[in-house]
Amino acid sequence: MLTNTLRTRGVVFAYLFGPPRFVQREEASTVHGKICDRLGYDDISFQYSTPSPDTKPSSKGFLMRFERREGRGTFQALVDYEGASKPMRLLMSQDWPPAVEHTKELFDLTAAAVFEVFEGNCQRVHAEVRLKAQCDVSEADGLSFLKERILKLPPEQLQELGGALVFASVRFEVAGSASPQDALEGPKRDLTIEVLREDPRGIYLELVSQWFQLPGSMQPEAGIDITRIRPIGQEPSAYIEEAHTFLTKSGLKLGG
Repeated sequence: MLTNTLRTRGVVFAYLFGPPRFVQREEASTVHGKICDRLGYDDISFQYSTPSPDTKPSSKGFLMRFERREGRGTFQALVDYEGASKPMRLLMSQDWPPAVEHTKELFDLTAAAVFEVFEGNCQRVHAEVRLKAQCDVSEADGLSFLKERILKLPPEQLQELGGALVFASVRFEVAGSASPQDALEGPKRDLTIEVLREDPRGIYLELVSQWFQLPGSMQPEAGIDITRIRPIGQEPSAYIEEAHTFLTKSGLKLGG
């Protein structure tokens, strides 16, 4: 994999946080204003909705959506709550970002604006990064790269499939560390590598990294040890940088 050709197609980041509460349209408008001020944009669209007017405010959910076109891509931020005492969620995404550094700054400022409005003891219990990227391979053939470098399947086994192989995808899932030494160590990872459909000379990669506050969230069978609570206090940029470093440097030495 030629990591110097890695091109980011999309970045998604999410916090789950609490305690949950209902947010009315007026407060949602304040969040919109704060985001516009922090980012320095006056063209961010805003939508607010609730699922049912008949549900009690204490239990019903809501959705705020903020969106702005940037070149060929879109920046979007959602703040929502499904109700039923589930955590609230801040979800930010950017398609075809001009640079990962730009996305990190954008997400940090947006998160700061949201939590400025949600004053009090908001506690973040989960952080997640999803990176979507494409990359060239030395063979200029994504299918050969997966067959020979990743799967290492002998030709006779491929023949048993009954026809010519035209696409391949492989997925790896790694459990997170139950006792992290620091806030960013040992996330749960889910990595997909497949032939790039738009250009089969390359490969498509999608990495999901998750940081759970409680070890029991990563390994339920092990139970919850309240003495080993992972702090979910880093800015979005720190989590994105960790995942991006894994994707480009430390975790994918698959050949050049």
